Amino acid sequence: MWWQAMLPQPILAVTAATVLYAGWLAISRLWLSPLARFPGPKLAALTMWYEFYFDSLLGGQYTFQIAEMHRRYGPIVRISPFELHIDDPEYYDVLYSRDKPRNKSLHLTGMFGAPASAFGSVDHRRHRIRRQPMNPFFSQQRIRTLEPMLRRMVEKLCAGLRAWKGRNVPLHLYHAFNAYTTDVVVEYSMGESFHYLDDPDFTPQWSKTIEAIVEVGVQFKQFQWVIGLFELLPRWLVVLINPDIGPVIDQKVESLRLANLIIDSQSNGGALPDEKTSVPKGTLFHALLNSKLPAEEKAPDRLSQEVFTVISAGGETTAKNLSTLSFHLLHNPDKLQRLREELNRLDPDGTASLVEYETMPYLTSVMLEGLRLTNAVATRLQRSSPDQVMMYKDWAIPPGTPVGMTSMFLHHNEEIFPNAQSFIPERWMDPEQRKALERYLVPFSKGSRQCVGIPLARAEILLAIATIFREFEMELHETTVEDVRIVRDMFNGHPRKGSQGVRVMIKSCHEHPRASSKS
Repeated sequence: MWWQAMLPQPILAVTAATVLYAGWLAISRLWLSPLARFPGPKLAALTMWYEFYFDSLLGGQYTFQIAEMHRRYGPIVRISPFELHIDDPEYYDVLYSRDKPRNKSLHLTGMFGAPASAFGSVDHRRHRIRRQPMNPFFSQQRIRTLEPMLRRMVEKLCAGLRAWKGRNVPLHLYHAFNAYTTDVVVEYSMGESFHYLDDPDFTPQWSKTIEAIVEVGVQFKQFQWVIGLFELLPRWLVVLINPDIGPVIDQKVESLRLANLIIDSQSNGGALPDEKTSVPKGTLFHALLNSKLPAEEKAPDRLSQEVFTVISAGGETTAKNLSTLSFHLLHNPDKLQRLREELNRLDPDGTASLVEYETMPYLTSVMLEGLRLTNAVATRLQRSSPDQVMMYKDWAIPPGTPVGMTSMFLHHNEEIFPNAQSFIPERWMDPEQRKALERYLVPFSKGSRQCVGIPLARAEILLAIATIFREFEMELHETTVEDVRIVRDMFNGHPRKGSQGVRVMIKSCHEHPRASSKS
């Protein structure tokens, strides 16, 4: 043919090979794949570029496209050549089982460049080994012993808010809360503090850094070699490419330094050659090093990755929850008034302990409703059964197939949570109803691979909310519900693009006495 004569033979051969490969790929994915019988759009089954278009080009929209798929195809859909998604609240405990082995998906774990951490562990056996020594470190009993440190951090946060009052400019609450939650988790995990709360501006750069990390993770989720390449580049070049990434590189370097320091200290019986160097005590590094982990799991780089993921996740998600929860309290003065009335009635002197806060009906209801609405992790969390078929109704899901569910879909299910977009703490007040609803409250996921830091997050939320909203009078500044409503999935739930977040004016403050004996 005429076009064959115009093309050089090598180009013609490559073109023909490409066409044949694409044809074979289409046949194998659309008709021969074990997932071919599952419903869903053919384009999603054919290529990962479908997800790339919605997430990378449209900015975190694939989760909402998946919701559309469910409306069209039903409760189980094929959302990629390799993955299924289920929207059925009753299946959550099956997929995120506590007893049956569940692997993660590299599509999820590879987003943040920490493959040696418990979060980044694909295989359930490796995860169990890495997770076991972390469980007692973050247990509720252990976290309750942190109350003096937590109160000290809350007081530093309040001192910063008092100082801000005189500036007569709006405060970005996320910056303040992110400084608070990051200082808490860093001091507890690393034995040192970043001192973000000591900055009068609450270190807004750290908030930008966290947002930059998750955005890079989403943008390059399908090209994870790019994330690996970033790890190899010198700091000056990474900062040149994206200035907001600099602080996280510094944090990783500091974490690795501490890991080596503590390892050297333990190897030398607690002594170091340099007497001027101090070694933190009781850190997550110590918990891991003193555990029964295999020797290769105690390498400095692996320990550093573990601590890095704990700090990144433990600070950002709780800060987002606190800022969103604050918006809803300020946006609903009747709810805020009811919270204050309960605190004044049950804790008139402001001396209640964390354990007592955990028993207050309305305070805990406010916390639970905040957890439901925040959806700090908005993306689907894939799990697979490594060697057993999973059954969903009449559907047999082949072993090794990643299956995702999305917490937002549960939390906004109108049959379970009527008027689901509204802030209604009262839905949690009846003890029997609370018990029934908590089954569907999954902000930290569920099962053997749920978030390890649940007790710490809840303690931070209860202490901050109970203290701040008794002491400070605030009003929202140019902030509406659209500034907290999740319309983008950037791993974390994000509001509309261009949102300035939750901003407030601090109008007045009055301190409550606290008894140190209960701290």
